[in-house]
Amino acid sequence: MKSIFAFLGRISPLIFVCVAAVAQSATPVAQPRVAPEILKVGEIHRGMRGVAYTVFEGVKPEPMEVEVLGILPNLNGPKSDLILARLHGEKVEYTGVFADMTAIPVYIDGMIVGAISYARKQIWEESICGISPID
Repeated sequence: MKSIFAFLGRISPLIFVCVAAVAQSATPVAQPRVAPEILKVGEIHRGMRGVAYTVFEGVKPEPMEVEVLGILPNLNGPKSDLILARLHGEKVEYTGVFADMTAIPVYIDGMIVGAISYARKQIWEESICGISPID
């Protein structure tokens, strides 16, 4: 009996190291998220193109092309600009812009511009929306 305890006493550090190594390798390493750069309103001009993603059905986000039509400065008060844009894509051109599309982030050249915040399907037949700038 004494030899069994002596044997276990000698291999217990080895068992501990093996269990710790397995536990550490099984733990996922969280990669730090890198926030996208911000494209400021002053750098945005008519004709720039970008992308926004939304879910039309199911759970898979689908891209929509975004074309900047212009900037409406101080639309809702001082320092409250609005970016006017047209959305392109087979589904969005069929559905138009609707109220549930608000808060969809918009990116130009990989930089975040803002989020869709205005949908005016009643006024425009085209898929035109307002984007609130992030800066």
